Amino acid sequence: MKYTFLVLIVASIAWSCSPTAQFKKDEAAFNASKVVLSFTSIADMNDSHFDIKENNYFEFYRQLFDSVKNTRYPGRYTRKGDTLYLDYYNPKGKKLLGSKAVVNDGKKEILFFK
Repeated sequence: MKYTFLVLIVASIAWSCSPTAQFKKDEAAFNASKVVLSFTSIADMNDSHFDIKENNYFEFYRQLFDSVKNTRYPGRYTRKGDTLYLDYYNPKGKKLLGSKAVVNDGKKEILFFK
């Protein structure tokens, strides 16, 4: 009985620290934020999109043939000059794009760095 209780406590702590739990707290503000800048990379089958939103939110997602989003990596950013420091809710986003991005507003280009 006491082992069951201990397992439940550990599982509850792990779940509350998970990226999904953190995003659920910010999800309403994230959804209410408008897109400020949007970047698209078009590939043969899977298009990649990176949206910079109000209130220091961003979203990286992929779409297959302009359909529903099949992968989604939202997060928060801080901006210093032309550099965005990216903090993903799901760490897999950092593995894909990196933790920094440089935005060239004049050319409407973005470069990602790991």
